[in-house]
Amino acid sequence: MMICADDFGLAPDVDEAILQLAAARKLSAVSVMAALLAEPTPALQRLLELRGQVEIGLHLVLTEEARLAPSEHLDSLHRNGRFLTFGQLLARSLAGGVRPADAQREIAAQYAWFEGLTESAPAFVDGHLHVQQLPGVRRGLLECLAGLPADEHPWVRTAAEPMATISRRGVAPLKCWAIARLGEQLRERLQARGIPTNDGFAGVCDYGDWRRYPDALQRMLAHVRPGNYLIMTHPGQREDWRRAEFEALLAATLPAGEPQRFARRQAA
Repeated sequence: MMICADDFGLAPDVDEAILQLAAARKLSAVSVMAALLAEPTPALQRLLELRGQVEIGLHLVLTEEARLAPSEHLDSLHRNGRFLTFGQLLARSLAGGVRPADAQREIAAQYAWFEGLTESAPAFVDGHLHVQQLPGVRRGLLECLAGLPADEHPWVRTAAEPMATISRRGVAPLKCWAIARLGEQLRERLQARGIPTNDGFAGVCDYGDWRRYPDALQRMLAHVRPGNYLIMTHPGQREDWRRAEFEALLAATLPAGEPQRFARRQAA
């Protein structure tokens, strides 16, 4: 079982919460929004000192932020120099309007920026709001990774999870099911190319009902399967829903004592 904290680099309170959880050995992976960092911050330096106990990956940002890659005005990922909102990106991608070449160019820019910030390649790649799973974007991601040697591929997160497990878990099932279907499509393509990915996924919640997060976390933990099973989290200290995740994770007794790192048995 892996526990991954998303959104490092989003805000100081998010970074501090993640650093505390990592130091307490409640995390096995941290996903960094490299596109939001102009330079290596003191918080990032502290995170890099924990590389021995957590994997550090790239959290792709493709919504509502300034982009890294230069592009023409009519780029399919943005409008007037800024990314689309998630709703706009989702609609455009499902309609076939996201050009894979645009996604590949921006993903490559964020990948290179991560390498510059951390002086290493990301251990894994995922996406803010699961954008890595969207049609057009996922093809661009695969084409970006195709340029890497097989033994240097980062693993890629998907939200694929059987509907039966989602139903038994009983945590935001309809939302989980919708995200999982896109995850299945990406997982199939990753496996066809020999790119490693996680075996299962949990972490999607009803974030408006944050007071029930401790119960939701226990339900997720109760349905963990052996292997590279991933639970996504969004800890922080300022917003109520993020603080609820932070406090529940800090207090939780985790199976086998602490999360495990990704086992690369699937690598080509």
